[in-house]
Amino acid sequence: MSRIIAITLPKWGLEMSEGTVTSWHVAEGQSAEKGDDLVDIETDKIVNSVELDQSGTMRRILVPEGEVAPVGALIAVMADPSVDDGAIDAFIAEFKPVDASFEPSDQDADAQAGAALEPVDVRATPLAKRVAEQTGVDLASVSGSGHRGKIVRDDLAGTAVPARSIEQIQAENESVHASPIARKFAGEVGLELAGITGHGRKGRVSLADAEEAAIRAGLWKRSARVTQHEADPVMAAKDGVEQPFTGMRKSIAKALVVSKQTVPHFYTTVDLRIDALTDLRKALNRAGGAKISVNDFLIRACGLALSEHPGVNVHVSDNMVTLFPRADISVAVSIDGGLITPVLRDAGNRGLRDIAASAADLAARARARELTADELKGGTFTVSNLGMFGVREFDAIINPPQGAILAVGGARREAVEGAAGDVQFVTMISATLSADHRAIDGALAAQFLTTLRELIEDPMRLLS
Repeated sequence: MSRIIAITLPKWGLEMSEGTVTSWHVAEGQSAEKGDDLVDIETDKIVNSVELDQSGTMRRILVPEGEVAPVGALIAVMADPSVDDGAIDAFIAEFKPVDASFEPSDQDADAQAGAALEPVDVRATPLAKRVAEQTGVDLASVSGSGHRGKIVRDDLAGTAVPARSIEQIQAENESVHASPIARKFAGEVGLELAGITGHGRKGRVSLADAEEAAIRAGLWKRSARVTQHEADPVMAAKDGVEQPFTGMRKSIAKALVVSKQTVPHFYTTVDLRIDALTDLRKALNRAGGAKISVNDFLIRACGLALSEHPGVNVHVSDNMVTLFPRADISVAVSIDGGLITPVLRDAGNRGLRDIAASAADLAARARARELTADELKGGTFTVSNLGMFGVREFDAIINPPQGAILAVGGARREAVEGAAGDVQFVTMISATLSADHRAIDGALAAQFLTTLRELIEDPMRLLS
């Protein structure tokens, strides 16, 4: 390979505008073969791996792990080792993003230029570089034990590097008027706090002050994903912890704001007696096979109820309603940083054990960020269950363009009047249907919930 190859942020889906680099599989200076994983990109809800379509050597990584870039942006450059650095630099400077709407800010350009021109022969943490500079150690002779071979401070212990220099800084920092978290941070990056102007309470050096000083000294680089500020009790309103939205959080925020502002929600709630269902579930699980949850019964029941009331199994737009013959149910799964809704296809025509196995697999792969884009598309109805968190009942927000979502609460014991006038205790759960009134009327919502209750309270019907 003699030519220079641009690695740009791919576009998956019409609505994708940016992505987060979560992991580079090929380091700068490292060669890789066609078909090898190059980089993992997180979109709004999934992580996609990009494979190399030809062999080559990584010459520049312009977007580090954890940083966000727009679609079409140059995130790395590959070229044969024979291509000189000047040619690489010129290529980066002249590169025009694939997406014409992408116009990087001066800050982004500076950050990318810095990343492109940073020496790549030695990979080391800022603290390790500082210690090496203080003690005259050649980092090229040190083997790194950090992530992907990066040199960390501990790797310098056997190279006559005195730990005293860092410990002395930490000791001196104890006499500086600074917060404990600022001292801890300074000790980790080797920052001297003396002489730093403090903006915390009574002029003490805060974590934000220490971070800014560390950046100016080249000891630390702020993550693009999360910017931390010290939460001083008196200054809490001013110095709170800032957490910029991840791609997933942005997607959730955008969709639900649109839904709540433009979709006329109405809510209907029904109580479901689940004693017979619980007994049947225990018997089925004792028999072996995939473990069946109450939620699996609910998914199966919703699939059958939607088949009987197709007017609920719809997508809604400004001008029309689309009815679907098959119930493809989105199942809400809580994961780190948000919520994801993989789709369980054709729930009305699948057995309980099949549903249980598929739902468990989808949930596991959702939490591992291993779902494909197709497994998140095309749901016609959503089930969201918060019963395991002790929630009695709640109103869920519709996931457009779907016409409805079912919110399920936790089991509770209630006293009811028996057939003979006696008092009996039964197990109940509440289910609330949020429906789009443009397409679904109250009577239809009530009919759907009546069918759902009949199926749940006579669970043998769910085995057929």
